[in-house]
Parts: sequence; C-alpha cells; structure tokens
Amino acid sequence: MVNGAALVCIVGAGPAGLVLAHILHRSNISFVILEREQLGELRSRTKAGLIEQRAVAALRPFGLADTIIERGGRNGTCEFRIDGEVIVCNYGAPSDDGQGHYIYPQQELVGDWADALVAKGGQIRFGVRVVDVAQNDTDVEVRAVTAANGEPFTIRAEAVVGCDGAGSLVARAAGFKTFDIAHPFRWLAIIAAIAPPSPRTVYALHPKGFAGQFRRSATSTRYYLEVPVTDTVADWPDERVWAELEERMAIPGQPPLVRGDLIERDFLDLRVRVREPMQLGRIFLAGDAAHMVTPAGAKGMNMAIQDAVELAAGLCERYGDAASGDRLKGYTASRLPDIWRYQEFSNWVLGLLHTGPAEQGGMTEKQDFAHRLRRARLDRMINDPDYARWFGRTYSGS
Repeated sequence: MVNGAALVCIVGAGPAGLVLAHILHRSNISFVILEREQLGELRSRTKAGLIEQRAVAALRPFGLADTIIERGGRNGTCEFRIDGEVIVCNYGAPSDDGQGHYIYPQQELVGDWADALVAKGGQIRFGVRVVDVAQNDTDVEVRAVTAANGEPFTIRAEAVVGCDGAGSLVARAAGFKTFDIAHPFRWLAIIAAIAPPSPRTVYALHPKGFAGQFRRSATSTRYYLEVPVTDTVADWPDERVWAELEERMAIPGQPPLVRGDLIERDFLDLRVRVREPMQLGRIFLAGDAAHMVTPAGAKGMNMAIQDAVELAAGLCERYGDAASGDRLKGYTASRLPDIWRYQEFSNWVLGLLHTGPAEQGGMTEKQDFAHRLRRARLDRMINDPDYARWFGRTYSGS
C-alpha cells in the first residue's frame, strides 16, 4: 500500500500488534501493520516465554490460544536456592486450574500469529521503517520508508496504534508523557542450546548476585546472571559464564550444570517505564510502547496481550456496527490500574532477587540485612497460606 489509507495503522508486529490485527480482521475492520523487521528476523530473536492463565483466556475467543494450549507446556512450580538450601514453591496450586503458567516462546508465537494473519489475507508490510507520525482533526498521517530501497510512502488512517516496542517512535513523535526509572542492576541474558535441566523455574539468591534458569523450549534454556553495570560481553566468555552459573546455582550433593553451546548473550539494564495517558487523540499505545517492565515476574508479553484485547474491543465498537466511541475513550482508564499492579509485583520480585549491587569481598551490612528480609519473605511464601495464595495467583495470572 503506497500513499494509501486504512481505518487503523498498526506500527509493530509483536504480540500486541498481531493480537490487535487478528481481532480487527475478524470484525472486518481494515488495517495495515508496518513492521521494521522481516518475518524471519522476528522468529529468530529469543524473547519471553511465560504466558499467564488470564492472557490465554483472553485469547481463546479469537482462536489465538490454540497454539499455546496444544503445543506449549505448563509450569506451576519454582524453586529458590538460597544459602545452600532449595525452597520449592508450588505457585500453581492456588491458581484457577492448579497448573500455573503456560510456556511458549514469544518468537515462535509471533511467527505463528503472523503466518496465520497473512494466510487469512491480513496485510503486514515487513521491512518498513516508520519515520514520523502526525495527526490532525480528521486523521493521522504515517510516513515511512522501505528498508529495501529507501522508498518513502505515506499512509493515512483514522487511528494509529504504536506497538513498536520500548523505543517507540510513535510515542516520541506524538509526545506522550513518560515515567522512566533505572534500577541499579544489570543482567547478562543467555540462551543455552541445552534441554532445560529442571522443569521448574529456578531463582538462585547468591551473595555474588542473582542467577536464574527458565524453560524456553525442549532444546533451549534461558539463564540470567546479575553482573556489574560496567561489564561488557567480552568480559563474559563461555567458561566464565558456566563457572559463575555453577557457583551461584550449586546445590550440595548434586552434580554441576550440564553445559552446552551459548547461542545468544546480551545485557539487560533493568529499567521500567510507563507512558500515560496511553492515548492522545487518534494515537494509541500498546505493549512495550506503552509500558516496559523488568523480566522479574515475567509480565511483559502478558501486559501487551491484554492491552491489545481491550484496545481491539474499543476500536471494533468505534468502527463496527455500533459506531460508538465510549469504550475507546476509556482505554487508558481501563488499562492503567492493571499496568501499575503489574509494575508493583515486578518491583516486589526484583526486591526479592537482589540485595543491592554486588560488592567485592562479600556482603555489606546493608546487603546482609536485605538478605535476611528476603529469607523472611520466602518463609512466608511457604508457611503462610494467605501469602502463598497471593503470590501464586499473582505470579500465574489467575
């Protein structure tokens, strides 16, 4: 579509953009998705993998949960390794079906949804970079260029939805207010080409810093390591990564981790962001473009899915047979309370995982105090039924 028009222009083919597009397609509302990457690139970038029960329930009426339910896994237990002990938390037990999270790699889910949308005739333009967004009283103008030859083109739409990630050009061009906070922690994120050593999610709370292990697929496992904020990838060759994981995740009497090829590694500077309101005139934000949360608590993709479902309902009401804009006007008010609850839970988990930036030579008095506080939290999670129920239902997204 060159110099064309659509009722809704969606910028970004991540979880939020694709869920929104599928629902609009079901309601015969015209749309176009503009995506910077090619489909193969979307499938190749390992991202999130834990999907809440409520997110799956929200997707089910639109046929978007089938792949997750049929091909994904389930996880309802996690373990905390601390001071040489293993504390197992059955967080799935208090959840709605007693089974906890669904597990399905985000990059595979995005690829599946994109393929299905194209097969149904939905329009996705891959390899397109949006360069500006400007709205007036009657529509929004989206200016973009193709990656292949830099050819410029313009799309005019009655509504534009920025689903273009944490660095959202749509949000910046439209001037959304932003709350942006940086935590004093950095994680090295690693993908190892090995089967998950444990069916559980593992959180290791070690004096040298946090380490974590998460299932991603039958042949890959994600690990996290808390590292100094000044480190570079060159500071973490394979041998050092495995040695540090083995030390922090060690359990007395058990063999060390099974090693394998490290196929991805990158740093995560733990930042949080909320843009509010999530709508300015005819421009809307969803997913990471609207809010960024740390990986602690595994809420990012779930927030994106729920944004998309709610926004789709408002757009379908506005441009469908009802021709009412009441729900669309209330999009921000509907979503923000939930988003701040997710931020609060993620911040709570982050506090459990960290005692402060790692120090040479052991814990400081302040870190030792924080360490004892998190032991008290873990004790409550195991021995206080009400506290355990709150954690289990919040973590699994009942």
